[in-house]
Amino acid sequence: MGANLPSLPDAAYEYSVVITVVSDELPSARGDVSVIPIVERPPLLDLLDTASKSQFTVVTAPAGSGKTVLVRSWVESRGATQPYAWASIERGELDPQRFWTTLVTKVRQSLPIDATVGELAPSPAFNAELVIARLTADLEVVGSLTIVIDDVHEVKSTGVLAQLTSFLAQLSSNVHTVLISRHDPQLGLHRRRLEGQLSEIRLDQLRFTVDESKELLAAAGVTLSDNGLQLLHSRTEGWVAGLRLAAVSMATHPDPERFVLEFSGSERTVAEYLMAEVLDSLQSDVRRLLVNTSILDRVNGALGDLLTGDTGTEGHLSALAEAGGFVIPLDTRGEWFRFHHLFADLLAAELRHSQAPEIPHLHLAAAHWLSEHGYVIEAIAHALAADDDDLVASLLVEHYFSLMLDGRQATVRSLVDAAVRRSDAPELAAVLAADELIEGSLEQAAAQLALAEHRASEVHEDRRRRFEVMLYATRLSLARRIGDFQSVLAAPPPAVLFAEPLSNEDIVMQSDARALMLMNLGIVEVWSGRREDGDQHLTAAEDIAKKIGRPYLEISCQVHRAQSLTWSSFAAARSVAEAVIATTERHGWQDDPVAGEALVVLGSCLVATGRVGAAEQAFRRADQTLRSDLEPTVGFVLHTGHGIVNLVKADYAQAITSFLEAERLGTSLASRSPLALMSRCAMLYSAVLANETNLVQKTFDEFTEAERSSGEVREIIAVRSLAEGDAHGALAALEATVTETIGVHHGLVLIRSLLLDARARYMIDEEFEAQNSIERALDLAEADELIIPFLFLQTTDLLERHPRHQTAHGGFLTLILDLLSGRELDGDGRHRGSVAVSLSETELRVLRFLPTNLSSAEIASEMYVSVNTVKTHMRNIYAKLGAHSRGQAVEYARASGLLSHSLRSR
Repeated sequence: MGANLPSLPDAAYEYSVVITVVSDELPSARGDVSVIPIVERPPLLDLLDTASKSQFTVVTAPAGSGKTVLVRSWVESRGATQPYAWASIERGELDPQRFWTTLVTKVRQSLPIDATVGELAPSPAFNAELVIARLTADLEVVGSLTIVIDDVHEVKSTGVLAQLTSFLAQLSSNVHTVLISRHDPQLGLHRRRLEGQLSEIRLDQLRFTVDESKELLAAAGVTLSDNGLQLLHSRTEGWVAGLRLAAVSMATHPDPERFVLEFSGSERTVAEYLMAEVLDSLQSDVRRLLVNTSILDRVNGALGDLLTGDTGTEGHLSALAEAGGFVIPLDTRGEWFRFHHLFADLLAAELRHSQAPEIPHLHLAAAHWLSEHGYVIEAIAHALAADDDDLVASLLVEHYFSLMLDGRQATVRSLVDAAVRRSDAPELAAVLAADELIEGSLEQAAAQLALAEHRASEVHEDRRRRFEVMLYATRLSLARRIGDFQSVLAAPPPAVLFAEPLSNEDIVMQSDARALMLMNLGIVEVWSGRREDGDQHLTAAEDIAKKIGRPYLEISCQVHRAQSLTWSSFAAARSVAEAVIATTERHGWQDDPVAGEALVVLGSCLVATGRVGAAEQAFRRADQTLRSDLEPTVGFVLHTGHGIVNLVKADYAQAITSFLEAERLGTSLASRSPLALMSRCAMLYSAVLANETNLVQKTFDEFTEAERSSGEVREIIAVRSLAEGDAHGALAALEATVTETIGVHHGLVLIRSLLLDARARYMIDEEFEAQNSIERALDLAEADELIIPFLFLQTTDLLERHPRHQTAHGGFLTLILDLLSGRELDGDGRHRGSVAVSLSETELRVLRFLPTNLSSAEIASEMYVSVNTVKTHMRNIYAKLGAHSRGQAVEYARASGLLSHSLRSR
C-alpha cells in the first residue's frame, strides 16, 4: 500500500484478486459501492492456452489492466488437469532469500506430497546459485507444471533479477512460466522470442472491447446510450480499472450520461477523478479508514481501529473486499487485507493532501502496534517513516539476531542503511558490527564494535540491557572467528545469559540472543580446551533452540558438540554429525556452512576409523560449502584432514601443502588450539618421509620449550631418530609418553607413540617389549576403532610380526592389515565390493551403537530420537540379520561387513 513493507504470513504472498458475485443487498458498511462481477473473457483464456505451448508467457500492461485477474482465472480454470504454483513479489523486493524461499514453498505446495522438490528453510547463510541449481534439477522430474510469478516489476534488487534470469535460463521444458509485470522484465528472454519459446500478451489485448464494457456496466446495473458507451470506452481506452471505477460511480449517480461527459484526459487523470467519485460515495468513517490506513502494506481490524480511533474496521474491509477488486483479502480467515496498488497510491496522495501533519503520528502508532504484535520488519520501516530514530535503534538491537535467523539479511540491511544515514546512535554501531561480521568483514566488525563499546554510556538506561546483550553476543561471535578466545573468556557475561528463571520479558526478547551467546561461548570454550564447560553451554543453547523452534541454531550447536566429542569418542561424534547432515538435507541447507562443518567432523571420524576414501569425499564436499577465511577454526580442521588423507595415500608433497595451509589458518587465530601442535607434527612427519630436511629443521627450531616436551613433538623426534637408525634415541624420546609420565592431548598420540616404541624395540631385538607395546596400542585403538595410527605409520611390518595366538585383537588386527594392503572400507564400515544386508541409514546408525555398552535410552539420546524409535529399529535390524539378541546381531553384522571385525564393547 503506502510504505514499502514486506508482510509476514504466507497468506500475504497470495496477491490474487478474489471477486465474489453477490446478489443480495450489501451491508451499509460499504456505503453505496456496488458489487461488480468479473466479465468472462474466453478469447483471452484461449490466448493463454495457446501461449502455454511455448515455455514462457509474459503478460505486461500498466496497473489496473486486469493482468492478475486474467491469469488467475486461467490457471484456476485448468487447475484440475494442470498443477500450478503462484508466487507474488513483494513491493520493492530487495531480499533474495525471501523471494526464493517463497517460490520454493509455493512450488512444493502445488505438487503431490511425494514430489522430489526439496524444502528450503530460512538460514543466516544463503547461496542463491546453489538453491537455483537444486530447484531446477528437482523440477526436471516433476512432470508438467506452470509457475506464475506476479508483479515482477517490483523486483528492485539487481541480484534477484540476475538470479531469476539464471533460473529461467536453466528451467527444463516441462515447466511453463508466466511472468506478470507492468513493463517488460529485463530477464534475458529475447533469445526465447527468437526461438519461438516466448508468448507475449500486452495492453492492447487486455483492453476491454465496447461489448465487454457494455457487459461490465450492465452487471453494475448501469445503462448508457450507444453514444455514451462509445464516449466512455474512448476516454478510458478500454482500461479495465477505469471502466470498473466508472461503473462503481455511475451505479449511484443520478445522471450516468452526464457523468461520462465530465471527465477526460490521461489515464492518471481518469483514475484520480474516478477515485474521488468512489471516495465521495462512501460513508465518512469508511473513507477515513481507507485514507488513514493507506500508509500500511496490509491492514487488519485492530490496526485499522487504532489508526482511525474507531471500531468496525474488519467489517468495513470485508464488505469492501466483496464489493470489488480494490480491497483484497490476504487470507482465508478474512483477517488481513491490502489495497490494490493503484488504489493505495491514490489513497496515499489523498492522505498527503488532506492530513499531512498527521502522517508521522500514524506511522508511529503503526510502528508500536506492529512491534508489540511481532511484525518487526514493518515496525522498523514505520518507525523510520515517523523519524523516530530511538525506536528504530531499539528495535534493531532487540530483534537483529532473530531477523538474521529468519533469513531476512537483505531486508534488514536496507533498513540499517536507512537508519545509519540519519542517525549515529551507539546502538547502530553495535548493529553494524554484527552486520559486518555476517558479511565477513572482520576488521570493520571489530572497528564498529570498539566504537559501540566506547559510546556505551550514551545509551539510555531503559535500553542499556538489550544493548549490552548485543555487544556481548557480537563480541563472542567475533572472538570465535578470529580465535581471540582468552580475552572473551575473561570478560564477564551479561546477567541474562545465566539468569534462572528468566522473566517473561527475557524469554520473549532474549531467547534467540541467549541461545546464540551460549552457543558461541561453548564453541570458544571447546577450541580453548575447556571442553567440559563448552559441552555444557552447547547443550544449554541446543535446548533453548529446540524449545523456541530454531532448528538451524540447534544443529549449529550439535555440530560443535560433535567436534568436541572427537576428543573422546569418534563413534559418538560421527553419529551426531550424521544426524546434523540429515537435518540439513531435510531443510534444504545441504549447501550451507553448517553442513560443511558437519562434513568436516564426519570426515575426521571416518579417517580416524580407517575409512580414508569416504573421508576424502566428505572433505571435498565440505570444501564446496565452507569459506576457511570466515571460519578459520573449522578450515584448520578441514585442511588438516586433507593432509592426513594425503599422508596415508603417500602423497607427501600434497600432504605438506595441506598441513601448511592449516598452519596458516592456525596462525591467523589469536589463540592457538591444541590441534595446532598435532597438525604441525603431522606435517613434520610428512616432511621427514619426503626428505624435506630444511623444512624439518626450520620447524623444529621454531618449537618452544613447552612444545618440545609434549607428546606430539617427542613422537616426531622418535620418527627422526628411527629414520637415522637411532633406536635408543627414539626410545628416549618416547619414554615419557608411553609410560604416561606426561599427558597427551589425544589418545591417538599415545597409540602412535606405542607403535613407534614397538618399532624401535624390534630394532634392538627387544621382541617381548615390542609385542607388549603393539598389544597396548591395539587395546587402546579397538575400543573406538581407531585405525588411522596404524595406516599413518605404515605398520604392516609390525602387525605381520605380531603373534596371532597371543593377541586378544585378532579380528581387529586382520582388518587393519587388510586396509594396509590396499582394501578400503566404505563409510558404513563394509569392505568395498562386499555383499551386505540392506539396512536403512537410520538402522545403520543404530547398528553402530550395538557393540557399545550404551542402553537403548542412551542411544536414543545420542541420536536425538525417542527410545521407542531406537527399539523399533533394533527389532528391524534383528529381523534383517536373522538375529535373536543384541550380541548375535553384532556378530552377524560383522560377518556381513556391516560392522568392522572385533569392535569391542566399551
